[in-house]
Amino acid sequence: MNVKKFRHVEKTWDEFWAEYWRIRLVREDETVAWKNQQVVEFCVQVLGIRPGMRVLDLGCGAGFQALLFSERGITVHGLDISPPLVRCAKSEAKKRSLAATFSVGDMRDFKVDEPFDRVLVLGMSFGFGTEEENDVTLNCLYRATKHGGKILLTGQHPYSASTHTGPEWVETEEGFLIHHGTFDPLTCRLGGMWELVRPDGTVVTEGENPESDGIRCYSAPELRRLLAHAGFTRPHFYGSWLLPPGDLQWFSTEMITIAERPGGKPRARAR
Repeated sequence: MNVKKFRHVEKTWDEFWAEYWRIRLVREDETVAWKNQQVVEFCVQVLGIRPGMRVLDLGCGAGFQALLFSERGITVHGLDISPPLVRCAKSEAKKRSLAATFSVGDMRDFKVDEPFDRVLVLGMSFGFGTEEENDVTLNCLYRATKHGGKILLTGQHPYSASTHTGPEWVETEEGFLIHHGTFDPLTCRLGGMWELVRPDGTVVTEGENPESDGIRCYSAPELRRLLAHAGFTRPHFYGSWLLPPGDLQWFSTEMITIAERPGGKPRARAR
């Protein structure tokens, strides 16, 4: 009996996660393209985004959603920690003659020259830092938002974390992309890793990952307190991208949070 021998190959995080997963596979996936349209339409309607408004897209990835905003006449700037993703976003904007701009940066420590009408953290990207870093992120968001402006955060809430602990897999032209997920109930952090198993027995894994500690899964009450401490008001929680919008439920697979920076009033931090 022939026993297949597996050969492990480690790629850098940018090579595996950014260039392969976030650019190549996402670009080829019609379901993801449809989801991006759905997310943008939700943001436009629920946040009241209009042409001419300035929108900051934090953790923008390869810019797929930011470019859709730009097509609607919205002035959008995207920021992401991965240089390959930002290069891809800039290239697509130039190719499609869109005015969207992009830069490399970390949402846990960034500054803007002029605050934005709306600030977005899409793709379940809020919560990848430590508790202290996530606090700093919200403070950065506050400073980046105009008085009377709004933010939208997407994160993973603990009630549905079990749906991501897998293992789960996706069949691609190059083999099976397998995800091994973990959830720590004591820290409420959802982690995991991806690997690509090719037909010839090659197993491609990601190397050092800046998000290796996983994502902090905040409950709605926890997030409400964090937002209030940062100075935001009127938080509201939704459970999906479907329109008309529906409130967060225990079985919701998404947690979409909207909050406001008070208009023209002195900042009053919660104690």
